Amino acid sequence: MQSKGSTLPPHLWLVLILALLLTACGGSAASPAAAPTVQPAQSDADSSSRQPAPAPIPTAAPASSAGGGAPLPPVAPAGELDSAIGAHVTPIPPKFEPHNTQQSPALKAGMVDDNADFRAYLDYLKRSSYVTALKVDVQERYLLTVLNRQQQPILNARVRMFDGEQQVFEGRTVAGGQTIFLPKLWNLSDNAQNLRVVVEKGNSVAEGTLTRNGQNATFVLDDAEALPETPRLDVLFLLDATGSMGDEIRQIQQTIASIAERINAFSPRPDLRFGLVAYRDHGDDYVTRVYDFTSNLSDFQMRLAEVRADGGGDTPEALNEGLYEAIKGVTWSRDAVRLVFLVADAPPHIEQQQVTYLDGTKAANIEGIKVFPIAASNSDANAEYVFRQIAQQTLGRFVFLTYQYGQNSGTPGDTTVHDVDPDSFTVERLDDLIVQVVQRELALAQGAL
Repeated sequence: MQSKGSTLPPHLWLVLILALLLTACGGSAASPAAAPTVQPAQSDADSSSRQPAPAPIPTAAPASSAGGGAPLPPVAPAGELDSAIGAHVTPIPPKFEPHNTQQSPALKAGMVDDNADFRAYLDYLKRSSYVTALKVDVQERYLLTVLNRQQQPILNARVRMFDGEQQVFEGRTVAGGQTIFLPKLWNLSDNAQNLRVVVEKGNSVAEGTLTRNGQNATFVLDDAEALPETPRLDVLFLLDATGSMGDEIRQIQQTIASIAERINAFSPRPDLRFGLVAYRDHGDDYVTRVYDFTSNLSDFQMRLAEVRADGGGDTPEALNEGLYEAIKGVTWSRDAVRLVFLVADAPPHIEQQQVTYLDGTKAANIEGIKVFPIAASNSDANAEYVFRQIAQQTLGRFVFLTYQYGQNSGTPGDTTVHDVDPDSFTVERLDDLIVQVVQRELALAQGAL
């Protein structure tokens, strides 16, 4: 008989039996989880003098399937932690960058002089008989040059021609002392073979005869003065502001602004003014918008920045009205080198018009203004034909933007789809090319070329 003190309490017997059963089944009991270390209770004095150590950021582990023991995903790096834990954070706005800080590749262009290579131009006209334009027979062409006794070119000399008593032509000489006479443009009869020519500048007058035998002619004004060392220079930009120009009008505006700044920095600086005419189409908010000449570069650039591309819709635009306003709607200086740079991508309306681009070229002859058309992206064969007519009939040159091979828009490159001999032009930045044109015109006017 056992003593009362040797008897085990019932709950200990239950633990002993369970342990024997687990051992008998060969299983290994999982080690019980370590009991957490419990910090001893602190007195109020201890808690006031010691701060608990900061809890470490947990090391994450990849997401696991339910019930798995895989680690949690890594903690998001600093800066991403808020979004990783779902906190609402007010984002910091990005630094503001003006629109024009995104620099696009510089516009590139080529240029041809159809009066210098006149035979090639006549061949081009024959190849382009299919285009829609106001066709003029320019095979009969006369370049008239006016010099003084010192053989210096005379700018802005008035040249008139008469068949008997009837005046059949009027023009003013441009830089280089030249004007161009195209009998068919002026609707001159073939019967008028000998024309009396009157040339005048100031008090100097000369007379002569032009026989229509295809030969150019030179006239001398003995006492006419050459251009002063500080010449006057009027530069007008004629800008197509229809919707089709929207893809590059901002870049063209920036290029024009750069050109104006560089011309303004010429040394010696000419007596310089800038003008602007924008045009759209019939039925738009406006047909033409004229900004007369100003000598203030900032005012010009502000006016230029106001132009927005909109309207149009069909391919032809109001180039007829735009060109005429550029010649007749502004106040040109007398005795100035007068230049128009036309930037466009579409031809004019050809159907019955109150004024046509041929009226514009004749008005440019009368005023002594050279026009340099610049064919923008996607200019088609009709536009090229008209642009080259305008350039040739005003002694200007045809300028065209260049792109990647086989393209007529997009990234600037060194080729063109226009009908020009690849060996007849070089490709340059558009702003460089236009500045060189202006420098050359000033040099021509002063007899330096």
